[in-house]
Amino acid sequence: MQEQDFPSLYRSADDLSLKSQKHFFQALRIHLVLLVIAATLSIISIPHWLVALAQLLALLGALGCSIYLFSVRPDRMWYSGRAVAESIKTVTWRYVCRAEPFQTENLIAKNDFRQTLKQIIEQNREVCESLTEHLDGEQFTQVMEQLRSQSLEERKATYKNTRIKDQLTWYAKKAKFNRKMSKYFFWGLIGINSLAVICAAFRIIYINQSFWPTDVLVAIAASLLSWMQAKRFSELASSYSLAAHEISLINEQSLRSTTDNDFSIFVGDAENAFSREHTQWVARKDI
Repeated sequence: MQEQDFPSLYRSADDLSLKSQKHFFQALRIHLVLLVIAATLSIISIPHWLVALAQLLALLGALGCSIYLFSVRPDRMWYSGRAVAESIKTVTWRYVCRAEPFQTENLIAKNDFRQTLKQIIEQNREVCESLTEHLDGEQFTQVMEQLRSQSLEERKATYKNTRIKDQLTWYAKKAKFNRKMSKYFFWGLIGINSLAVICAAFRIIYINQSFWPTDVLVAIAASLLSWMQAKRFSELASSYSLAAHEISLINEQSLRSTTDNDFSIFVGDAENAFSREHTQWVARKDI
């Protein structure tokens, strides 16, 4: 299933999450860059009001970013929107696979699916009030109905090749990426801090030297650390690796179901596993 094949409510929540994530990291990036610029301007010994004005503007810009991040909280909408989108995605896969609780006849399953969407909206009213995209779209797409009408063997193959492998690929790729980025930023932080220490040591020896970039290096190191904490590369690498291992085990079990009831139970267990890592991550993010 492609993104456009899911209910319009999913696509709207997904768009909100992606936009909020983009706004959060843009504001954080600008904030950290402006702080480094302000620190750089503080060591410039040119006695001109333009230098002081530039530093003032940089600090005001950083202050504005701080106020935006604290008051608007785009990170909260990012994760809340993602939680809504993932909840809708998992119930959609349950529906198209005729898995619990949608293993009943089509009319009853459709009504149960509508009620489930309503429950998701009620439980996440603050987020859903901010959804503005795809409001006139379908909640039951043609692809969803086509997949639901497939035979058991076809549904098993579709679920294995489209859902399970997609999740396994995504988590494995993200685990590798975050582990690599964690290593790069760690050594970058060590390098910047080492340069700051060297500058501080040389300042003792060459006491008459007026220009030392120590404060700038400290500001850069603090910015790198803040970015690492926001991205949580190391924590995500471990979390995604565990999820990938669990999904690989699920992948091996995907074709063992021989009856509709067995497949229904399998899909329910698989979807619980898929959503568990994300739910735990959202909970940690909110702490």
